[in-house]
Amino acid sequence: MAEKKTETKAEAPAAAKPVESKPVEKKPAASSGGASESNLLAAVGYIIGLLAIILYLIKKEDKYLRFHSMQSILLWVATFVVAIVLGIVSAIVGMIPVIGVVACVFGFAAVAIWLVAVVAALYCAYKAFNGEKYELPYIGPMAKKYE
Repeated sequence: MAEKKTETKAEAPAAAKPVESKPVEKKPAASSGGASESNLLAAVGYIIGLLAIILYLIKKEDKYLRFHSMQSILLWVATFVVAIVLGIVSAIVGMIPVIGVVACVFGFAAVAIWLVAVVAALYCAYKAFNGEKYELPYIGPMAKKYE
């Protein structure tokens, strides 16, 4: 009987099967954070608006870059238009003697619009550099149409 116990102990480790591991899928180089040329160009396009226009016109095959370029263009055009309108309203209201103080509110609003746009552009540049397709509210869906 002692012999049977030693045989079963010897069989137990041999009977255990090794655990099979599944291969891990790696992300392609284009979508890994900050690794591709598209990511870098998309990020720089948010900082330099003129570059976004050039990239949008030149890189017709890269949908990721075209989306970010168009979103950058729309962001800066909208910011420019709103800030100019607020500046004009501020100038007109400033000429009226009784409510001229209200002109300061419109002037501060114009400056605030520029600051919000700069923060949004920096955030989008960060997201684009890391390979994320972040959509700004209102502007992102419009940019998606022009990919």
